Amino acid sequence: MKRNIISVFLILFCFILQSSVLPAVAFSGIKPNLLIILVAAYGFMNGEKNGMLIGFFCGLLADIFSGNVIGLYALLYMLTGYVNGTFQRMFYPEDIKLPLILILVSDIGYNFVCYCLLFLLRGRLELGYYFLHVILPEAVYTIVIAFAVYPLLLLIHKRLEAAEKRSME
Repeated sequence: MKRNIISVFLILFCFILQSSVLPAVAFSGIKPNLLIILVAAYGFMNGEKNGMLIGFFCGLLADIFSGNVIGLYALLYMLTGYVNGTFQRMFYPEDIKLPLILILVSDIGYNFVCYCLLFLLRGRLELGYYFLHVILPEAVYTIVIAFAVYPLLLLIHKRLEAAEKRSME
């Protein structure tokens, strides 16, 4: 129960931060994607089901407030959570390289699929331009922010697991 309450709080906190504070610190309209960091980290630490669940709710919030096709972001974030959850067997709390690589790949994959579905199907074929001016800068900015956010998410995960172990005994 405690884990669920904290998860809801983190989803809302990251969404509010991403939609209200981060546009103020955007470079050339590029801002980091905190929801990708959250979904990838949850999937990586807790497995496919939790990653998909967190991804669905993050995507649902993004869908509701974006004005784009309803369900697109929910599906993309769910897929991101699932794919990152498949790497749970390789999860070692001391290792930060693999989670950061997964966050980077998740952000690039998310933005590439968004490009394909929102621009490419409309006949806008400037993939090179979009990759160099949107996808790559956002991925770099997201990974820089992930250096600070991921250790906090890991600390929350460790404390929740310790509390769950104490309550089991």
